[in-house]
Amino acid sequence: MREFSEAWKRHSGDFWGGFAAMLVALPASVAFGVTVYSAVAPHYAAFGALAGVLGAMALGLIAPTFGGTDRLITSPCAPAAAVLSAFAIEMVRQGVAPASIVLMMTVLGILTGVIQILIGFLGVGRLIKFIPYPVVSGYLSGVGLIIIGSQIPKITGVETGAGWFEVLLSPQTWDWRGLAIGGVTVVVMFVSGRFIKSVPPTITGIVAGILTYAGIAVANPSMLELEGNSLVIGALGATGEGYIGLITDRWFQIGELKLSQVAGLVGSAVTLAALLSIDTLKTCVVLDQLTRTRHDSDRELAAQGLGNIVASTIGGMPGAGTMGASMVSYSSGAETRISGIVSGVLTVI
Repeated sequence: MREFSEAWKRHSGDFWGGFAAMLVALPASVAFGVTVYSAVAPHYAAFGALAGVLGAMALGLIAPTFGGTDRLITSPCAPAAAVLSAFAIEMVRQGVAPASIVLMMTVLGILTGVIQILIGFLGVGRLIKFIPYPVVSGYLSGVGLIIIGSQIPKITGVETGAGWFEVLLSPQTWDWRGLAIGGVTVVVMFVSGRFIKSVPPTITGIVAGILTYAGIAVANPSMLELEGNSLVIGALGATGEGYIGLITDRWFQIGELKLSQVAGLVGSAVTLAALLSIDTLKTCVVLDQLTRTRHDSDRELAAQGLGNIVASTIGGMPGAGTMGASMVSYSSGAETRISGIVSGVLTVI
């Protein structure tokens, strides 16, 4: 009992830091997963939510166990969501079947992890920190514009599969309800971060959008029906068996991929590995400055790569050491890497 009491005194900060970080990282992970898988097909949104949870779980357990950076929280992140969403959008544009897109994203995540491990073992991690931020910012900005373009028809409520430019030139096709709901969601996300520090802006924006939809539905009861309603995804049709089947089916289909298809993913995997590595090392550098410590870049990247391999293997989202959740962990009293493991364990629970 005395040993337990002493251990609790030493690591209570890690528990509360990991708990607080989980409350921030998990909702964001779910949102990132939904964003990526919704780009594949609307009815894949539920599988995206599961991918976010599985990614947060695997990364939270693997990366801090083998990594060496104290207080670092690893989970699905914005760069991963941006690159995978753009990848999915391009595959849909080429007419690739949704199941094949999901399979290729799984292989892409595994290749990304392998490349990160190679970067770590080859000692290149220390060099990644010198990549200019404008290069990374420019790339992510370009990817962000692609995603925004794909969402314009959805936020305007246009039912046809028209491109974003065509939609913008045809305001008569817009649905004011979609504009109102989407507009409120975006505005609240931007504004709430300045006034509400305890709740992530993503959550407040989603809640505000749902309340707006419910308010408009009071005057228009047809919005409460799924059939013929262009503003909702519709029935997801996802069960526990469906989740397991989706994940296991990928591995039966892996052998059907041609070597040329896998080789075609290498370029995207290198890009994703570089972005996730930069995101991780940027967070590590900030933590070093706050705690007057020094992280091991190569060891951390190898651990991140292993985490991404495991996450992708079980159908989860890849990710990186995230700034927001790590800062929450630090400010909540975390002192060691146990806080990251606690975050992963609580995600499982």
